[in-house]
Amino acid sequence: MIHLNKFQCSVLIVVTLISKDVYADYIPSISIGTSNDSYVVNADASVIQTSESFIKIETQSGVDKHGKRSVSYNSKLESIEILDAYTLQPDGKKFKVEKDAIRTTGDSFSSGAPMFSETKHKVVVYPNVKVGSMLYLKLKSIQRIPTFKGHYFFAQYFSPHYRYKNQTFNFAVSDKLPIQFDSKGVNGGLVKQANHKKYYEFSFSQDIALPLQDLEVDSDDFSPYLIASSFKDQIELGNAYEKGVADKINVTPEIKDLADTLTLGIVDKKEQVEALYNWVSKNIRYVAIYLSNGGVVPHTAEMILKNQYGDCKDHSVILAALLKSKGIDSSSALINLGDNYSLPKLAVMTPHNHVINYIPSLDTYLDSTAQFSPYGTLPFSDMDKPVILTSLGKLAHTPIPKTDENTITTDVHILIKEDGVMVGDSRSTVTGYYNDSFRANASSSQGMDDIDRVRSRLRPYGETGSGKIVETNPSDLNKPFVENSTFKLDPKSNFPGPGAITVPIGVTIASIASMAQEQPDESAQFPSICYSKTMVENYTLKFPSNAKIKRIPSNVSFKKGQISYVASYQLKGEEIFIKRTFK
Repeated sequence: MIHLNKFQCSVLIVVTLISKDVYADYIPSISIGTSNDSYVVNADASVIQTSESFIKIETQSGVDKHGKRSVSYNSKLESIEILDAYTLQPDGKKFKVEKDAIRTTGDSFSSGAPMFSETKHKVVVYPNVKVGSMLYLKLKSIQRIPTFKGHYFFAQYFSPHYRYKNQTFNFAVSDKLPIQFDSKGVNGGLVKQANHKKYYEFSFSQDIALPLQDLEVDSDDFSPYLIASSFKDQIELGNAYEKGVADKINVTPEIKDLADTLTLGIVDKKEQVEALYNWVSKNIRYVAIYLSNGGVVPHTAEMILKNQYGDCKDHSVILAALLKSKGIDSSSALINLGDNYSLPKLAVMTPHNHVINYIPSLDTYLDSTAQFSPYGTLPFSDMDKPVILTSLGKLAHTPIPKTDENTITTDVHILIKEDGVMVGDSRSTVTGYYNDSFRANASSSQGMDDIDRVRSRLRPYGETGSGKIVETNPSDLNKPFVENSTFKLDPKSNFPGPGAITVPIGVTIASIASMAQEQPDESAQFPSICYSKTMVENYTLKFPSNAKIKRIPSNVSFKKGQISYVASYQLKGEEIFIKRTFK
C-alpha cells in the first residue's frame, strides 16, 4: 500500500525589512584612496592626462585580486608612461616597484572568443602586499588621436560597493571645444576661464560601501558619476559612429551573388531578411579585431565576406550589405550587451559596447552574433535596452521581454514499477530568448557522455539514475528547438509497503522546482534584473495496478505582483495527472 504525501511546488516570498545598519560590517576587498587626475583637452580633442592614485587593500582577497594594477590603452591612439609606483605599509615603510615589475602585455582572449587588438596593458606588480597596504601609482597618458575625430568624452562612475577618499578631477579644456559636464553626487564645476581655456575642478568622497546585490543591474545605472562630452546629444554620437560605417557597407558583385543565391525563390521581404540573417549567424565566426581605431570602425563587407569572421560591428556591416543588395534598408543600433538599462544625459561611449541591426520596414532588431537566436528573437542581454539608430538619427528601444513569448513547455511521462524504479521520458520546447542559452548549451554538449549530462540534471533535485538526451540541431534556426529524453530513476520511497513520495522531476531541460531558489529580494537597495518568462509542466505518473494511492497534493493558486503559480493534480485510477504553470 502506497501513500503519497502532500507536495506543493510554490514560490516562497519572504518579506524582510533590513536596515542599512546590517551592512555596517561589510568590508570591500579594496578602498579607493586619495587620487588626483588632471586633464588637458586640446582643441583637436587630443588629451594629456596625469594621474596619482592610491588603493587600500582591505582583505586577503584584495591581496590576491589587486596586488597588481593594470592600465589599458590603445597603442595606436595613445601612449602611457608609468612615472612612479610603490607599496606603502601601515607603519610607513615604502617598497618601490622596480622597472622589471612593470610589464606591457597585449589583450587576452575575451569570453573564449578569439581577439586581436592593439589594446595594451601596463601591468604593475607590487611588492610586499598585505592587508592594510596602500598601492600608489603615478602615470602620464597622451591620447594623440581621439576615438572620434574632433570629439572628447569622459565618464567616471563611483560604485556603491567601494569606499572613496578625496577623489579630485581637474580639467583644462580648450574653449574651442564645446564640452558639457554633468554629474550626480559630485561637487565642483567651472572655476575660471583664461588663456583660451576653461578650468573645471570636481571632488568626490564616499564613506559607506554596500555589498553587491543578487541580479543587480550594472551599478553605472544608479551610481554617482562625473561625465563630460563634446557631443551635443546621443544623436550626434550616433552620427560620428555612422561616418565610420557607411562606406563599409559596399555591395560588391560577390555580396550580390550571395544574397541572390540565399534568397532564390523567396519573394517575401521578411523571409528574405530571415534567410540572410540565418546565413550570417551561422557562417560568420565571431573574431574581435580591434586594430588602429577598430574599436569603433568596422571592416568592409567585402573583407568580412572574404574572411568569414568579424566582431559585432563586422556582423552588422555584412548583414547590412546583404540586405542592401536586396533593396532592404537597415541601420546599425548602438546598444549595451550587459546589465546597463539606461543612457546618461550626456553622450559618451559608455555604456555602448555592442552593435546590432535594425530593419525599419519590419520594426525588427537582429543580432547576428547571437548564433543561436532564431529570426525575430533576441538574447535576453539585448532586450529592453535603449539604442541609437545611427543611420536613422534617432533613439529607440529594443523589445521588452514578454511573459508569453519566452517559454519552456515540458511534458513528462513516468511509470513507477512495483520495486519503486521509475522509467520515463520527457519532451521540452523553448521559445523566445530561451533559444539562445539552451541551443548554446546543446551545441557545447555535443559529443559529451550522457552519463555526466544526466547526472548533472538529476543532482540538484536529489535524484539518481541514468538516461539519454537527444536534441534537435541547435544550429538549425528554421526549426523549433526541442529536447527529448528517456530515463530510469532509482526509487524515491520504500517499495513495497506504505510510504510517501515527492513528485519526481526526471531528466528535463528545466524545472519549476528550481524557481524556489529565485526568490525576489525584498530588501534590495538597487534596481534588479527581472526575467519575464513562462514555464509549463505536464506530468503523468502511472503507478502499479496493485498500488493504493490515498492522497495527492492539493491544487495551488498563488499570485503576488507579477508572479503567479498554478498547479492542479488529478487522480484517475493508478494515474496522476499534474499541470503546473509558473509565470
